Amino acid sequence: MTKVEVINGLELGRSESEAWEDLRKTGSALSSPYFSCEWTRHVSALRNDIRIAVILDERGKINGFLPVQQPKGRIAIPVGGALSDYHGLISRPDYKIDLAQIVRQMKIDRLDFSNIPEEQVSFSAFAQIDHDSHIIDLSLGWPGYLQQRRTRGSYENKRARKRARKLAKDIGPIRLEAWSRKQDIFDKLLNWKRNQYRRTHVPDVFASPWASALVQRVFECRGKGGFGGALFALFAGDELVAANFCLADGEVLHSWFIAHNPEFSRYSPGQVLFEQMIENLAGGSIKQLDLGAGDYRFKTALASFSRPLIAGFVAGCPVASAIRGTEYRLRQMVEALPLGRASLLPGKVMRRIDVYRGLA
Repeated sequence: MTKVEVINGLELGRSESEAWEDLRKTGSALSSPYFSCEWTRHVSALRNDIRIAVILDERGKINGFLPVQQPKGRIAIPVGGALSDYHGLISRPDYKIDLAQIVRQMKIDRLDFSNIPEEQVSFSAFAQIDHDSHIIDLSLGWPGYLQQRRTRGSYENKRARKRARKLAKDIGPIRLEAWSRKQDIFDKLLNWKRNQYRRTHVPDVFASPWASALVQRVFECRGKGGFGGALFALFAGDELVAANFCLADGEVLHSWFIAHNPEFSRYSPGQVLFEQMIENLAGGSIKQLDLGAGDYRFKTALASFSRPLIAGFVAGCPVASAIRGTEYRLRQMVEALPLGRASLLPGKVMRRIDVYRGLA
């Protein structure tokens, strides 16, 4: 049987952190900031329910880490809950282990997951659905990126430039403030985002004190080159029209929260902001701008490639498995029916429940 030591998130020491980061370097699937030990450490500073399975071989060498959040009872979710866009096992790409065994050793009845890279073969047997995240490749520079988009038949960049010219003509010259440290811009972005949540009847993650504190904590952590927040702001003249708060780590930037001033909605300021960000970052130290999961048109239009993801659950208890399995079967059954947008309702309900669980 694989040896597992379970520690609290705050017990992650220097030697464990070094082993964690060394394992991340063995495969590109772990390049996202969400796989950094710093992400788990920041969440652990604000929650007391973060547990990490340290997976050891027979000689005591660390083969992997499985960090989870256990907000209530014996059901676990990814660290950060609804704020986590990626999660999974921190290990070598070819490492395979019996996750059900690990879950039982952690005394967990069920581990739910939603955005695990398909490359993580240990999770593949537990997948219920698959979907994609969308990533912009910045390594070829700005001309290379534009050529890549034209080859794929996307004209989103052309449309964004047209909107930018209109915005500049009507309001004032366009200016991007990259890697901003200004608290007032950050506060304005969060206010816009909360208003957007209310308008669209989406759960407000910032209503949760720990989640709000986490986002502020990450903002105060400089992310250029290392883990931390990265704020990009779009101005037209003196007007702040849009902002995008990202997670950064190494060569990867992950778009986390983006919102705009509703007064300028007709200019599609979010798309103009992405256009400015891509041009600013292309060819520099950031090689990928990750847009996350969700088949929104702007993501598929801007992305250079997609990363396959899986969602499902690992059960350590038959009862917990039966309950979640029934939920997924109902979802898949309804989604297969010709009901139009109504067929998406079970998936939306499951995601909303998971958000509330994660914010508890």
